[in-house]
Amino acid sequence: MSGTEVRGLALARARLSSFDRQFSAEVGVQQPDRYRLLDALPADQARIARGSGASYVAASFGAQSVSIDMRSFNRLLALDMRTGLLCVEAGACIGDVQRFLLPLGWYLPIAPGHPRATIGGCIAADVHGKNPARDGTFRSLLEELQLHVPGHGLFNLDARDSSGLFAATCGGLGLSGTITRATLRLSRPPRALALRRVLVDDLAQAARVLREAANAHVLYGWHDSRPEHFGRGVIHVGLSDDEAIAPAFDASPRRDLPAHIAPWPLSVWNRGGIALANAWLSQRWRRPGIEAMAMAKALFPLNDARRYFAAFGRAGMVELQWLIPHDQFEAFAAALGECVKRSRPRIALISSKIFDGLAHGLAFNGRGISLALHLPAPREIPQYAFYEQFAELAIAHGGRPNPIKDSTLDEAMLRRAIGPFDAIRAELARHNPERLFGSELTRRIGL
Repeated sequence: MSGTEVRGLALARARLSSFDRQFSAEVGVQQPDRYRLLDALPADQARIARGSGASYVAASFGAQSVSIDMRSFNRLLALDMRTGLLCVEAGACIGDVQRFLLPLGWYLPIAPGHPRATIGGCIAADVHGKNPARDGTFRSLLEELQLHVPGHGLFNLDARDSSGLFAATCGGLGLSGTITRATLRLSRPPRALALRRVLVDDLAQAARVLREAANAHVLYGWHDSRPEHFGRGVIHVGLSDDEAIAPAFDASPRRDLPAHIAPWPLSVWNRGGIALANAWLSQRWRRPGIEAMAMAKALFPLNDARRYFAAFGRAGMVELQWLIPHDQFEAFAAALGECVKRSRPRIALISSKIFDGLAHGLAFNGRGISLALHLPAPREIPQYAFYEQFAELAIAHGGRPNPIKDSTLDEAMLRRAIGPFDAIRAELARHNPERLFGSELTRRIGL
């Protein structure tokens, strides 16, 4: 990291990379530790807020923007033990927040898989958790937020805001201003979780099990990606169980994974490695039963995935995640299975979830079944072709993509997949008229 200046303001220089390693850039980084320093950048300097840098798709940096490192704003400001309202600064990591809350009998029921994600990032991406059908997305926890807009100072906003600024900030990818703090509604955690494994033969059966178990605290599927076993897998159903032996929280000190994991020199997710991993996971998971699970482990599965992500090598990975409406999912799953048999892509992981919300803006929400596929970064034409084939199938079946996970998306694809894309872009531009806020992600998708 080296230094530079922007019209007299000292900035650090750093090369930043996305979590999937598909984008990197050398950028200026501001590291404020007081609110007044948010106004220190020149008024016309492009910028974007940055938390821990755990974004898959370069949502917190861009070649022309200064990244505002918010990690100094990480205080828990107030907790009302009677109402379960927590006021917290935007740079606080969600793993730290959960570890503070769980021993007190509270928690955030919606949390992304990486504990280093920050509260501000969760709002800007409107993330989902372990069962979005039951809990919704992060926006549903938000009682109030504080937003800094250059030249206008700090705004306190809630859902009653008539200007549209609150709505534009939730899932707005940081384009409406810099989130500085939030007041969140907490829930009581289950005393313990009993994780039931339900075996499924294909994706259509998985969708039926997900619908039947939609009220579980934790609910997701793992599926075999090998063409000859495609879609076969297991649904993990996490139910509250007072008789389970697992504690609701783990009070022992725990080091979270860093936002960026040193990759191995080469990817092991070639065809042989993927086949071996799927065979091993099938043996491990494809057996009916119930096991106790600590709440901390259920909340942050990526804390145990260091070797998995490092194994993608220096070239990195791509995640494709689309939400398919219920009435289209069975046909989509059948067509996808045929596509996989024909093109035989290298898919390291397939997971499924169920959603039961309303789509708004660019946020990943709606009613249906989502599939997330992890693939090694492409080295050959067939792998590139599969990205397009998957997207075309998803669009043909009414699918909605997740822009905060998928680095293959561009403006043309979002325009086809999200009907009101132009209206969404216009609304975001209304709150960012001088294009002060922007990242590599927002540039790529035409915002």
